[in-house]
Amino acid sequence: MGCALEQEVSRTPRTAVEQVLLTQAVEQALVNLTVQLPEGVNVDVDATGLESGRSQLRMTNADRGAIDHPSRDILYVRDIVAAELGRRGYRVSARDTESPYLVRVMAESFGTMQGSIFVGMPPVQSVLIPFSLPELTLYKRQNQSGYARLHLDLYDNRTGEFLGSTPKLVGRAFYNQYTVLIFATWNHTDITAPPVAGR
Repeated sequence: MGCALEQEVSRTPRTAVEQVLLTQAVEQALVNLTVQLPEGVNVDVDATGLESGRSQLRMTNADRGAIDHPSRDILYVRDIVAAELGRRGYRVSARDTESPYLVRVMAESFGTMQGSIFVGMPPVQSVLIPFSLPELTLYKRQNQSGYARLHLDLYDNRTGEFLGSTPKLVGRAFYNQYTVLIFATWNHTDITAPPVAGR
């Protein structure tokens, strides 16, 4: 018999579940977004995060600093914020124009966490005698959660004057899978239209 409790980050390429957890966490974070700028103005949008020193990028004004290898995560966060600003009546400037305002997205955290609880007998592989036993599960819970935390800094694009920041915007999403007595399995999640294995 064994019992395990562990928390770890994903070491594999992102699955569909991880991708949906991330995207829904960002969408959830933007639900309470309020921007203190005049309605309908043109804005430039850029974003930066903690992934690397090369994560900063600009959506507008190509002469101001495209970088060699921008993070795709930061690109996504920047673009979803730009889309949300567009839905709220702001106009995101094209690359060859300059806007009176700059919105800088500060992506403080954007990622997934995984953990599991297992009660039962783990799989057994014999070294001396060629036989093995499969995992015998009494109870198993595998957790995945997505988390996004960001805020927006606002600047006058002509003078560089800092105009203010939004409050911290936090979004979360989860996807849990349960197994009881080897065969009974089910999922519990708050994500919309979760991916289903085998379909």
